[in-house]
Parts: sequence; C-alpha cells; structure tokens
Amino acid sequence: MWNYDGWESEFKLGLVTPHADIGPEAEAQAMLDGMRATVHGARVDFSPMHPGGTIDEKIAHDPVLQFIAPEVIDRTVESLSSSPLDAIGLAFTSSSFKIGPAREQELLARLATVSHGIRLNTTATAAAAAVRQLDLDRIAIMAPSWFDDELCQAGEAYFKELDLDIISATPSGPTGGPLAITPATTTDAVEHLVRSTGAQTIFIAGNGQRAIGAIETIEEKLGITVLTANQVLLWASLEGSGLRSRIAGYGRLFAEG
Repeated sequence: MWNYDGWESEFKLGLVTPHADIGPEAEAQAMLDGMRATVHGARVDFSPMHPGGTIDEKIAHDPVLQFIAPEVIDRTVESLSSSPLDAIGLAFTSSSFKIGPAREQELLARLATVSHGIRLNTTATAAAAAVRQLDLDRIAIMAPSWFDDELCQAGEAYFKELDLDIISATPSGPTGGPLAITPATTTDAVEHLVRSTGAQTIFIAGNGQRAIGAIETIEEKLGITVLTANQVLLWASLEGSGLRSRIAGYGRLFAEG
C-alpha cells in the first residue's frame, strides 16, 4: 500500500566531506543502488575548494589539518551523529596521510566520545583493512593531481608504518580537477601507473577523485585489484550489515571481501 520513502532503510550512512565535494555521497549512493540504504552528508569548510566544486591546483596543508581540528570535526561529528545513523565515514583522505596512523587512532578515539555510539571509519583505516582482508601486495597509490609530493610521501609513510607493501605514491591521477575526471581518464591513468611501476594493486586515493565507475573495467582489463577511497570507506562502513555481498560491479573487494 505504501511506497518506500527512505525512512525504513536497512542502512543509514553518514559522510563527512569538504563543503564543495559531492563525490563521496554520489559514489556511495551509486554503489548502494537498488538497496534500501541512504547516505547523509555533513559538510566542513575546506578553503582549497571553491564554488562549483573546483579545487586549487595543489592543496595547502594547513587547511587539511584545520579540517580535523577539534573545534571543527568534533562539532561536525557530534551534530551528524545525533541522527539515527548506522555508521559514519570521514571522507577525507588527505588528513589521514598528513597525521599518520597513530595520531589518526587518537582522532578516532576522541571522536568516539561525541559520536553517540555510532561506529566511525576514516578512508585510510578502511583502505588498510581492505588490503589486509584481500592480502594484497605491490600497491601503488594513485593520489589525485591536487596532492603535492610531500602529501603523497606522507601517504606512503602511513601505510608502510602499518607494514603494507607500498611500492609508490604519486599524484598520478587525471589532471584538471574533480570536474574533469571521467572513468576513461581514470582508466588511462591507472594503465600508465601499472606500466611504470609493475603494481598488482592500485589504491586510488582522494575521496574527491572520481573512480568507482572504472573499477570493474580496470580489474578485468589489467588483471589487478583496484581499491578506491569511497569504495573502501563504504565497504568498511557496511561491516556486519549483510549488505556487502549484495554490491555488484564495483570490484573484487565487494565480491571477495
């Protein structure tokens, strides 16, 4: 008698994103297509992004740290977690890279005191869990073009500190900013990175870097495993929900993880 209105969804995911970035919500909702699951965003000011969703050619590091400052992220998470959510994901790779795994665990412990018992994941903790779940090696990080070399080096150090097999981390994603990226340009960038590094796994970092539409094609074409920022964040957020195995077309992670 009644039509589905979203309220009686099986899973409600909260995502914290930069104010001008709709990519994480769009990609999460796409992967959940056909399921009774909803995505709910909270936005944090991030000065390198501008009206229309454009971004600076290279993002400064101070705004990255400001994104996770207590007076910013704690208030945002506390507000978002007042909603009846099942999980919250921090859709912001660069802060993970910048502070490293130990300080990120401190961040998550701090946020747990204001999240009303709702489980939290960051993109990097989700990526590390996915790598371990699939026992992946020879991993090349394809950071977005707006990451500088220093931030990429921090990303490499993040995962190496966790004893993961990182062979390179470069700002080798498609150029032109988030609005210029397509599945075709993503595929081309990954092919070039695989040829130059011999990687068996590519982690497409940066939640604003459009990527999920190319995962299945790349894995089939190159015979590698592809992880992406929003893919791993959704995968980790769905832990224990029974929904992971129902997601099709978005890579080996959902099929085998």
